Amino acid sequence: MIGRRSLSPLDRVSQLVSPEFVSQEVMDLRNGPHEWNCPQDPRPLAPPSSQREDCDVQPPAGEEGVPPDPQGEPFKPGDLIIAEFKRRHYTEFKNMVLLTESGKLLSNWGAVPHADIVGKLPGQRFRTSAGVEFLIRRPSLEEYILLMKRGPTISYPKDIAAMLLMMDVGSGDVVLEAGSGSGGMSLFLSRAVGPEGRVYSFEVRADHHKVAKKNFLRWRTAWERRGRRPWPDNVRFINKDIADASPELESVTFDAVALDMLNPQVALPTLLPHLKQGAVCAVYLANITQVIDLLEGIRSCRLPMVCEKISEVSLKDWLVAPSVRKDGSPSQRVDPECSVEPQQSERAEDDESDGDDGAKPLQTEPHPAERVKPFGQVPYIARPMPWLPGHTAFLVQLRKFKPAGKRSQAEDPS
Repeated sequence: MIGRRSLSPLDRVSQLVSPEFVSQEVMDLRNGPHEWNCPQDPRPLAPPSSQREDCDVQPPAGEEGVPPDPQGEPFKPGDLIIAEFKRRHYTEFKNMVLLTESGKLLSNWGAVPHADIVGKLPGQRFRTSAGVEFLIRRPSLEEYILLMKRGPTISYPKDIAAMLLMMDVGSGDVVLEAGSGSGGMSLFLSRAVGPEGRVYSFEVRADHHKVAKKNFLRWRTAWERRGRRPWPDNVRFINKDIADASPELESVTFDAVALDMLNPQVALPTLLPHLKQGAVCAVYLANITQVIDLLEGIRSCRLPMVCEKISEVSLKDWLVAPSVRKDGSPSQRVDPECSVEPQQSERAEDDESDGDDGAKPLQTEPHPAERVKPFGQVPYIARPMPWLPGHTAFLVQLRKFKPAGKRSQAEDPS
């Protein structure tokens, strides 16, 4: 008779337990198989994941089906990199450069040839000619916007994130942006709407229009050189005043609008016919007097818009790090004084350290900075950074509503 093979880890583990400690349900499982009155699923069993052709989730692969390197893509000429140097938890140097074959990363703390960086992986440290270590890595979109070449003042990432939440932008949406600026908001909108969406970005000044297009193209090129999927080419930059843009907006309906201009109330009458009912218009304004002028313009023109929110986004960075002395060694937590005698284990260790001849074995003391204290023995400091950011902008959330007493063509039977 062939013995029954256990199909459950619980069944196998229960064999090691005394019978008086095993529940009746487990004993029933030991006695043999049971007939379960369960309806049989008419669907056939799915093949293993390696044999399914209609599986939505496929392992990423590089060229010719080779899986990508888990360590990431090494640096190549044409990549954007960030060099960073910190001293005592404070950033002393941070710069974004474009890698070339014969260039040099220059700073007050020495230089690093680009040839030494090409072929290396991100997250490594490189020593400059002056002996200072720089951390080299790729920039995030937030860092790119803060460090890119600017024309006008940029919309800061913290404000851009709040505006995206206001507009509730998703994949496939069609969004209008008035005031391209340096292209920071355009990049975030492009990523939010995805390849199936569309962004119309208007800028009245030709120099700002040129800077925005250049920054957008520079980020797209750097992104695609990482070996990732292509950045969507879904932004149409238009060098024109939004108040005179009726021909470009013809037959286009927008899911949301982002305004970054001096007088947004002037552009609202042109945008409203192309904005969906219930859609949000997020406005970026520098001072509170502009907010008052915006609301007064909506009231006096009787525009079908309601102001839902006026906010100011604040940001505070904190420093949390182990407390260290001037020599670099970690500070020792001071225990309260007590009159308890030393433990017996400590005395035994002292006795065992003495040999037969009374000589103690030689021990090398590690440097104070290399000593690893037990968990909970090192005190920490926690305080806000001294450079608290000031005011950047006011964010106004407007929503288009349907005026009372007016019916749409779909509701009008005539």
